[in-house]
Amino acid sequence: MKKTAISILALVTLASVSSLPASAENDFGGMAKSTAMFPVRTAALGAGLVVGTPVAILRRVSNRCTEYTGNFADKIGGKDNLPPVLFASILGVPFGLVSGTAEGVYFGGKNAISNCVEHPFSKDSFSLGDELE
Repeated sequence: MKKTAISILALVTLASVSSLPASAENDFGGMAKSTAMFPVRTAALGAGLVVGTPVAILRRVSNRCTEYTGNFADKIGGKDNLPPVLFASILGVPFGLVSGTAEGVYFGGKNAISNCVEHPFSKDSFSLGDELE
């Protein structure tokens, strides 16, 4: 009974495969490559989230702290002088920390997710590329 069931199942499978049209969409090589790359892409996503998010946070915080401090210093005397920069950093650093952390979390996750398929383990997936966004 088992041999008959297995034979019928194999015959049905063979018949269904042979009736499929040959096209580029049914390319076994592309499907095999995509299947083999799944663990790599998954690992790239995890590594991008674990490593890339703190990198993006650090980059965004440093940019935002500098930007806010410079803007506040321009309002009270100019960013070329030390006293206005020191007083402006009292507000510029906390604002930069808050906004930079939020942006870094967003852009770190976005870079990891968007680059894990096409370019796994690339600079952009770890938020180390020229463009942070």
